[in-house]
This record gives sequence, C-alpha cells and structure tokens, in this order.
Amino acid sequence: MEYIHIPLDILVNVLAGMLASWYYYQKKRRELLGGFWGGAIIGTIGAVLIQMLTSFEQWFLRLVNWLMKPSIGEFLLFRVNLISTIVGAFIFVYILNRINHDRERKY
Repeated sequence: MEYIHIPLDILVNVLAGMLASWYYYQKKRRELLGGFWGGAIIGTIGAVLIQMLTSFEQWFLRLVNWLMKPSIGEFLLFRVNLISTIVGAFIFVYILNRINHDRERKY
C-alpha cells in the first residue's frame, strides 16, 4: 500500500503549483515567465522544496510548538502565543496602511 503514496504526493504538489500559478495568472492578472504553465512548473518546484525542508526531522513542527508556548525546559518564558501575536500585529498595520491608501513615505 506504500506505493500509492508517492504518486499521490506528487499529484498534491503539482496541484498546489497549478493553484498558485492560476491565482497569480488569472485572479491577480500578473505576468509570469512562461505564462500559466511556466508558473505551474515553478510553483510545483517550490511546493516540493518547501515540503522537503519543513518535513526534515519534524523541526518545523517543534519550532511552531515553541512559538506557541515559548519555554526553556519546563519554565514558561511568557504566556503569549508568538505566532498569533505577530500575525495580529501585521494584519492591523496592513489595515492601517490600506486606510492610508498605501501612500509612500516622503523624506
């Protein structure tokens, strides 16, 4: 039954690459090198590389777990989920920027 996982994994990576290419090419109307298919190939390569990088010895999951509960051993450094804190801060600064009509700073 293990042999079915390899083609399924490849299919998921290809579909992720095609989805990203479709989003940028059709929805955002961006020009991609090679058009939709060039973007799909690059997106698939990116999906495979990042998937391989983040699954290496589960370090990514340990990092996310630590960011959710920062601690040294049993000692909890602070009771703040760093992921939600950083995401929340960036979302609200982004909204503030959009309210300001995305204007550039003048020196």
